[in-house]
Amino acid sequence: MPRTLKWGQEYSVLLDVGAVADAFILDTSTLDGTDTLDGTTDFVDATEYVLAVAVQRGRGSQTDQFQPGTCRILADDRASGRLFDPANTASTWYEGDFDLAPRRAIKVLAGTAELFVGAITDLDITYEMPNLSFASIVAADGLYELSRTALTAFTPSSQLTSARVSAILNRPEVNFSTALRDIATGVATCGTVAYADNTNTLSALQAVAIAEDGRLFANRKNQIVFDERIAFTFSTAIASFGGTAATDIPILAIGVAYGQETLFNRVQVDVDGGTAAQVVSDATSQTKYGVQTLSFSSVPLNTLAAGSALAQNLLDKYKDPKIRFNEISTSLNACGSALWPTVLTLDVGDVISVTKTYDQGLPLTRTDSVFIESVAHDITPSDHRIRFGLGQAQLLTAFILDQDELDDVNVGLQ
Repeated sequence: MPRTLKWGQEYSVLLDVGAVADAFILDTSTLDGTDTLDGTTDFVDATEYVLAVAVQRGRGSQTDQFQPGTCRILADDRASGRLFDPANTASTWYEGDFDLAPRRAIKVLAGTAELFVGAITDLDITYEMPNLSFASIVAADGLYELSRTALTAFTPSSQLTSARVSAILNRPEVNFSTALRDIATGVATCGTVAYADNTNTLSALQAVAIAEDGRLFANRKNQIVFDERIAFTFSTAIASFGGTAATDIPILAIGVAYGQETLFNRVQVDVDGGTAAQVVSDATSQTKYGVQTLSFSSVPLNTLAAGSALAQNLLDKYKDPKIRFNEISTSLNACGSALWPTVLTLDVGDVISVTKTYDQGLPLTRTDSVFIESVAHDITPSDHRIRFGLGQAQLLTAFILDQDELDDVNVGLQ
């Protein structure tokens, strides 16, 4: 059953064991208990045996591609009566073959908010003599599933990047559920690319994300998300951290980056099938900081001009180093319960506002709007710490005739 930890939040760790998990057994089950005549082959609640949960999803930098998100669970196998142990044929999660097995589904919930949805990749049992045993479960999201499949040769026609993502996911050798997709319409166009036999599916999708300069990741509900080009946005921050308002989420730690991780003043894009690399540079930045190159090969765009436009978009974002908040952390212990629904449902791609107040120097406060690029949860009986990796965002307000000035970099046309 769900478990409420000391700060008042309820948690659930649900496992699909495949076997009938709560069937009524004569001379064993309790009358008016939870067991039923039919039982269930859906999820069983393993929360009472869980000692710790760690979730990690996202990417380290906006110039990286997203890798599979993971969830690690430590459970007390002895307390469960060795339910987790594949060597225990008396386990109710065992029916001739162990049913809590790789590729079985898993969910971690805080209340009704999904913190992680995925599938088991590893189940290890550690015995501590004489009689202790612990189960270590590792699960991964849909990106891992895609990384384990390969395409058969096919040559799609020219199409928007979003259509190319759908075409790859629709391939019979991939057959990714349409219910687990959130595909935004792209702005770039992929060319006629001949995909060879055994092309890794995730690599092919990541190449499309590079062509778009967008995001391709699995969200907290395990939907494959494709976001259009990350340039300017008219979005507003959906949560505020570090301010003084009652709705502001407290910050336990904050990181500021000012380095060359996202400093690139020469960008080279090699279009798949193209005759020449598309290169753009910024001489002023190179004079100040030396030549810093960001390059991509075999980008599946339809024209060399599209490759040049992509290179210019990347150069405009990364030609100068920026002082930026790159990570913040909070905890449910520090947040009042009214803030829990907000902080628990924040995800990659959301825009948030971050404020840092100083007691010396100038200015005394700094507020930036940033993208969330990664989310990590560390849950133990004593705390639930949440860390957000951040990326730069430029928010625009709509241009208002007779009010805004021309060439104002903070306004734009919707």
